[in-house]
Amino acid sequence: MSKTLSTEAGPSLRQTSPGLPLSSASAELQDLIRNTTDLIQMIDLQGRFLYVNKAWKDTIGYRSAELNQMNLRDVIHPEFMEETLSKFERVKNGEQIPDFEAVYRRKDGRRVYLSGSVNCRYDEQGNPSVFRCIFHDATAKNRAENAQNLYYQIANSTLSTRSLDDLYHFIHEELGKVIDTKNFFISLYDPTKSYLYFPYYVDEYFNKNIRFTKRKLGNGLTEYAIVANRPLMLTENEILDLARQRVLYIYGEIPKVMLCVPLRIGDRITGIIGVKSYERTNKYDIRDLELLEFISGQVAVAIERKQAEAELGKQTARLHAIFESSSHLMWTVNRRLQLTSFNDNYMKLIQSQLNMPPQVNVTTDQFAWRLMDSSNRKIMEEKYKIAFRGKAESYEVHMEHIRHGDDIWLEVYLNPILLADGTIEEVAGIARDITPLKRSARELLKAKEEAERSLKVKERFLANMSHEIRTPMNGVIGMIDLLSTTKLEEEQREYVHTIKKSSETLLNILNDILDLSKIEAGKMVLHEAPFEFRSVFDKLISLFGQTAKNRNNTLTYELGSDLPQYIIADETRLLQILSNLTSNALKFTEQGSVKVRVMNLATHGKWHKIRVEVEDSGIGISVDGLKQLFGAFQQLDNTTRKSFGGTGLGLAISRELSRLMKGEMGVESEVGQGSTFWFTVELKETMIAPLQEKKYADEFQIVGYLAKEQPHILLVDDNAVNRKVASEILMKAGCRVETADSGRKAIQLVERTIGTDPYSLILMDIQMPDMDGLETTQALRKQFAEALPPILAMTAYSMKEDRERFLSQGMNDYVSKPIRAEILVLKVKEWVDRVGIEKSKTNVTNTGSEPVVRELPVTNELSDLYDFGVVNQLAELAGKEMVEQVFAEFEQEATEQIAAAKEGFVNEDFQMVESNLHTLKGNAGTLGITRLHEVVKTLELKTKVGNFSTFTTEFPPIETEFTHFKETYAQVLQGLK
Repeated sequence: MSKTLSTEAGPSLRQTSPGLPLSSASAELQDLIRNTTDLIQMIDLQGRFLYVNKAWKDTIGYRSAELNQMNLRDVIHPEFMEETLSKFERVKNGEQIPDFEAVYRRKDGRRVYLSGSVNCRYDEQGNPSVFRCIFHDATAKNRAENAQNLYYQIANSTLSTRSLDDLYHFIHEELGKVIDTKNFFISLYDPTKSYLYFPYYVDEYFNKNIRFTKRKLGNGLTEYAIVANRPLMLTENEILDLARQRVLYIYGEIPKVMLCVPLRIGDRITGIIGVKSYERTNKYDIRDLELLEFISGQVAVAIERKQAEAELGKQTARLHAIFESSSHLMWTVNRRLQLTSFNDNYMKLIQSQLNMPPQVNVTTDQFAWRLMDSSNRKIMEEKYKIAFRGKAESYEVHMEHIRHGDDIWLEVYLNPILLADGTIEEVAGIARDITPLKRSARELLKAKEEAERSLKVKERFLANMSHEIRTPMNGVIGMIDLLSTTKLEEEQREYVHTIKKSSETLLNILNDILDLSKIEAGKMVLHEAPFEFRSVFDKLISLFGQTAKNRNNTLTYELGSDLPQYIIADETRLLQILSNLTSNALKFTEQGSVKVRVMNLATHGKWHKIRVEVEDSGIGISVDGLKQLFGAFQQLDNTTRKSFGGTGLGLAISRELSRLMKGEMGVESEVGQGSTFWFTVELKETMIAPLQEKKYADEFQIVGYLAKEQPHILLVDDNAVNRKVASEILMKAGCRVETADSGRKAIQLVERTIGTDPYSLILMDIQMPDMDGLETTQALRKQFAEALPPILAMTAYSMKEDRERFLSQGMNDYVSKPIRAEILVLKVKEWVDRVGIEKSKTNVTNTGSEPVVRELPVTNELSDLYDFGVVNQLAELAGKEMVEQVFAEFEQEATEQIAAAKEGFVNEDFQMVESNLHTLKGNAGTLGITRLHEVVKTLELKTKVGNFSTFTTEFPPIETEFTHFKETYAQVLQGLK
């Protein structure tokens, strides 16, 4: 046939048409042939077209002029070429094929399924010369049959496939028999989760199939199809239009056409099934979309059934593993109390006690019940009856003399097994051996009763003794205080001082005894509150500084860099532990040193495990002495000489207090080499400053606080408003301030001053154009190394992880915006003191001058718009004129920033949007423009992670709040003197 239907060009249709004469008497027949819906074609043995009717041209899509240059091979679909040509060869050889089927390819590339008859016309010598073909278009019928067959194939697929993976492959394979599935995917969606799952994804742009991947919900094509909740056929241009409208984001290559149909069970969407083509837009038509929709429901059901089947398999495996690996005895019985299942532990117990294994469908009275006495059997039978009525039962069974003469206790649970219709056919039993627990419980009960009797006697004694001792002590101490106020001779005054010191010592001993008794009785309660961690060690130095000096010792402390600033704990008890250890260290050290070191061992969320070491260079402790250190009333110096005083209670109390704080205490020592006492505690971090510190901040006087030190400060910030506010605060406090509006200028200023008038401190903004704060800091450290002063980050970033990031990249500390004057000044003071600048007096003298501000007449509306604590403080520090100037400059800058952010969004310059929103947020917060600060902050947080989907709805409120500011800030300024 390949020789017969050659590819040589033949004569045109117009030339050969007269070769098929139709008489004028056959006009009606000629009209019928031209206009019938059947496809009629005549071709020669070389496959050249001699005649085709109108229906053929309309269906296949070629014009007569095009057919003149074509051959039959040009219209047969390549996949069916060999089969179809073979049929023509058979017809030529005289074979009759009653139902001749062929598949042609339309001009637009789509398939056409044809069915009909083909025969030959013979010449005068009886040789075949022309093929006469009459076909009808069977595409719709073929599609319907294929769709129906596909539907039933998918319906039965849950039985024929072994796993979900097999099911997905089966659906792909069967669908590919009907439409093109070169690019095919199934996506699953669970509305309770934030991910799309792609268990099956075949795409020609990937080397192999993508399996079991997931993607966070976003604005992709698949999500768009889920939201649309209807079948979709999207062309490349339509997808690009949706992307330009920001309705969706494009992931990967854009297809020429894509079909997406929701997988739906009832009203619930479970996913999407889809196909796509990268070849041409007309690869699919509406009938292909209808086919996908037709099978989608069955696909959804098949997937869900297979998922349930897989989950059931997992549950069965889990239950079997639990059933066999458990240390408990497990069994089930039916209503006739016959065993229906049991695990290995049940079998081993019966085998060991009765020398025979249990058997299914044999009643329990032949096995387990034989191990019980009659009373327990009766209880067991009654419990089974209750369980079969639907109520779970639990009880204890005492079996006597079954294990080599010993008793055994079992804790038994009976649970009804409910079927789907609510009936109960079986009861499950679980038993565990609680004999050791019973034995321990009896022993513990006996010990507990004995301890409680002893404790009650001790508590009564201590309560009575406390009352009896404190009553006369109160009189003694009170009278000594009164006596001290009278006129006394020097000798008498010395006697009174000795009596007073002795009475205070006696009272401390009494308090220690009571503390120890509280701890031992479990009645010591920690009173936790927030406080600054560093302040405890400052107080420790204040308490023992003079004592150390009197013994020619140095007393210092060192805090780790990763310790929390504020904690929630019992400050008094923590200081008590530190005081006991420090007092002991100083007591046994002369002309030496005592060092307190604090470090963070571990962090879990807000909880920190802290280790504190108190190291001294004193006399040290022997090995025998270490063994008796932490006992109550134990002293290492028990000689009659008594060089070192004390009750021997301090360490015992301190160790118990550390245990109350979920820690421990220990010691490392060597005679003559000093000692290191250590303890650990678990402390909870808080970002909330303690109330008393806030009160202190409110009363803090900024003016002149750093006048004595006059530190030289470099303030680096690209924002003019922030520079002006911070520099005014620092200058009011007594600092010499220079400013830089960029990282490069900051480097130039440090170069200029490093050898002549070096800076005491550098305050560095983080987010700046061109060179940000972190880059600037790294460049400065690389260039100046140890000569560089401390650098403090000053930014609106306020999360704990931000602080850690800044410190890890070269910053020394962190001050958050909006700037609070007292926090800024105190932070500068802290670091100025650290680098050795002479400390100024801690209490600033009140000059008595009238304050420059009065409380603003705040209305409800204004209190929502502004933080008047910030506004009043700015006015107090810099005066009304500066506040007026700053607000006016902010109005001008904010107008430009809002316009720039809007322009950046239109031009898709998202970095410009984020940068301007960040600056606007920081300025508004610094100046106390609260509501504007909050709405900008909300949108800026989203832009930081690349989420601009809500920009058009969340940006107008920023403009609205800025308008409110412009309308009201004059009223705020009028309230200032």
